[in-house]
Formats: sequence, structure tokens, C-alpha cells
Amino acid sequence: MHRRITRLLFLNQMAGPLFRELAEGLSESFIEDSELYTGHPDTLRIGSKVPKLKISAGPVYNRRSYLTRFLSWLAYSFCVFWRLLFVSKTSAIFVVSNPPILGPVVWLICKLRGLPYAVLIYDIHPDTLIKFGPLKEKSLITRLWRKMNKVTWSSAAAVYTIGPIMAKRLMKQFDVTQTRLGEIAVIPPWADTDKIRPIEKDKNPFTQKFKQENKKTILYSGNMGISHDIDNMLLAAKILRNEKGLNFLFIGEGAKWQTAVDFVKENNLDNIQVHPFLPEEDLRFSMALADISLVALDKGAEGLMVPSKVYYYMAAGSVIIGICQGENDLRETVEGAGCGFIIPPGEPEMLAEKILSLIAKPDSLIEMGQKSRNMSELKYSRTACIEELKVTMKKIGFIHVE
Repeated sequence: MHRRITRLLFLNQMAGPLFRELAEGLSESFIEDSELYTGHPDTLRIGSKVPKLKISAGPVYNRRSYLTRFLSWLAYSFCVFWRLLFVSKTSAIFVVSNPPILGPVVWLICKLRGLPYAVLIYDIHPDTLIKFGPLKEKSLITRLWRKMNKVTWSSAAAVYTIGPIMAKRLMKQFDVTQTRLGEIAVIPPWADTDKIRPIEKDKNPFTQKFKQENKKTILYSGNMGISHDIDNMLLAAKILRNEKGLNFLFIGEGAKWQTAVDFVKENNLDNIQVHPFLPEEDLRFSMALADISLVALDKGAEGLMVPSKVYYYMAAGSVIIGICQGENDLRETVEGAGCGFIIPPGEPEMLAEKILSLIAKPDSLIEMGQKSRNMSELKYSRTACIEELKVTMKKIGFIHVE
């Protein structure tokens, strides 16, 4: 008989709005107050919107370089180590895959103290670092990492991930039947469909702020990292520089943000705007600006990650162009909803042609935008996804059923 769980301790160094909403939704199912330990600036500033969840400050994630990333991972993991030594024995731990070195720390302390834990895998490491970073498949670090993943995941009460293609890849890396749940549960990212929703341009305050009056807006919003095909989006915008009714809007940060800024200056382009991340409260306005939204997985990222921005785009009622290849969760989502198109990476001419063809058919653009919103409400809303998560947590004994 498993010990009755009275609270959850959520561990996520970069707990953005999606994870904060997840923690808020789950915390209401427990007798005692749960806790989210994070270093995410917006989440710490906004705080919890439900009384059953406490948000505590941890070390901030520093993404400036590989070294600063590792040091910030180390600092957060060290702090978690001490917190787990003193957490109540009626707690269960809910830990995410970032920082990627945190899993073994959670496994060790939970094993010593007899605490159950569940793992949510956002990005599959070390696979991602092998594809895009400094690691090699046969290196000692990679071999050790894979062994620790196998131990950590096999010992968990449940392993979750955010897409069925990712789940298929994970099943090859450990024996999921050793977990209480006995399968990898898929909980897709979502958007709060009450907050993120279509807004007519003449009623959107950001239309004037970003000078989008009488424009068809092509939006890229989110991390502009090494695994995103930003370069070819910029080239497509350059191809379309003389299309006066189009404007490209890039909002975010990451390794390729400065690349975008420099590209605009070097080519003297007036059809591209590049802005830093906006406050979380402004997302509902910026997302709703888009007539067409861009989302990308670079070559090699298939099955390793799911861009959560696609679910915000869908909630805002935008048509989506997904840039990816092969079997992946982005393709499954967009084609399954009938809300856009998929094109391969590295094809700026094809991207430019697809944008023009969509703009040329305004009725089709509206219809696909409605499909995007409808699927968001049906399958990818906050309420639907959290309720599905609660079902699985009842199966593993985290949520007690009277």
C-alpha cells in the first residue's frame, strides 16, 4: 500500500506560464499546500493565482553560453538536493527534464527517503545536445547520461512527455513497464483558451503599437534558438520585401535573435520587425496579431522536442506554417487540425510561395484559422489537458480517490 500523498513539490527551473498553470491545476487536488520551486522571473513576479500553491524562488537559468547554462543548472540542482533532504514524507515530487542534470539528484534523494516522483520530459537529453551541441554519441558523458536517464525514468512512478512521437522515441531508452503507470503518458502543451483568443485587428491595441494596420502579419514568437530555422524565415521575408501588404514580426530571444537584428540592418529591410520577449500579460495581444504564424523544428530535432508556441498560435486562431521534416509531433498537430501546412527546413523560396498562396485566398485563410481555434478548444485547452493529467495521477496514487 502506497503512502497517502498530501502535497506535491514541483521542480522546474524555468517554469513558464504552461507549467505554472499545470501546478496550479494539480495543487487543488491535495490536502496540504503544494510548492513550485523555480527561477523563472515572470512566474516569480506574477505568483500563484490559487491559494493551494506556493511559489518559491530558486537560481535563475542563464542561457548566455554553454558554461553559464551548466553553472545555473548546477546551482539549481544543488539547491534542490537540500530541499529534498527536508521535504515532508507525505510529499510527492514532480520534476521536469530541464535542467537535464536534475533527474539523478531527484532519483538519489527520493530513493534514500522513500519519496515517489514523476518526470515530465520536455526535451530529450542528451539527444538534443548531441544533435545541436558539444556532445558526441560515444563520449563518456553521453554513456553515463543515458545510464542515469534509464535509472531515473525506470524508478519513477510515471513518465510524461508532450507528444506521441517523443513518447515512441523514449520507449526505446528505458523499460516503461517498471513504472507504476506502465506506459508513457502524453500530456500536450496547451494554451489558456480563455486568455489567448482571436482579437480583430481594429480592436487589438498592439495593431497600432507594432504598425500592423492594413497588413497581413506573419508572426514568429518564442525562443530563437539553434534548433529553429530562423535564417530561412528571414530569407523568405527578404524575398517578399516588395509585397507591401505583408509584415514579418519576430518576438523572442535566444542565440539567433541578434542574427535576425543584424540581418534586417544589413539588408535594409522595412518589412521585418524584431523585438525582445514581451511580458506574459501581453501575449494575448501579440499572438492575436498573426494572420499566419511560423513554427520550426530544425533538421535533426524530430522526436526530440515539441514547440509549445504552436498551441498558443492555435488558441489565437492563426493559420500555421510548420517548418520540419520526417515524423514529428509538430506535423501531427498541424495536419491533424487542418490548420496549416508543413514545409521542409532550408527552403526559403517555398516558404515565401506558401505565404503568398495563403494570402491570395482570404476565405481559406479564415477557414483554417477557425479550425485552429476549434481544435485548441477541443483538445489543447488548459482544462482538457490538466483533467487528463489528473486521471493518470489517480492511477499512480498521487491523487487520492475517496
